[in-house]
Amino acid sequence: MRYAADVVHQSVRPHDDDRFAVVPIEAADASEAARKVAEIAAARRFEEDGTVGYVSPSATTGWFRAAIGEQRRSHDGIALHGVTISIHVWAVD
Repeated sequence: MRYAADVVHQSVRPHDDDRFAVVPIEAADASEAARKVAEIAAARRFEEDGTVGYVSPSATTGWFRAAIGEQRRSHDGIALHGVTISIHVWAVD
């Protein structure tokens, strides 16, 4: 199935605001499409160091929340330093 998506970065800092749309991509379901879109967003924002921490569905159908960023060493192991994004996914014909 083909899905399109809108992505909105969630940030309190105005210079971190970023919004973009994804052209239709192939995926088995909306969750897989959201994961693929999150990977695109991570690569777009953090280039080759970008990674996806999690993707979880929202209460509203078609909406997902994801954490994207760079993995860095921290005092207790490895942590993801980045931003949270909202992804709106819908099927296209």
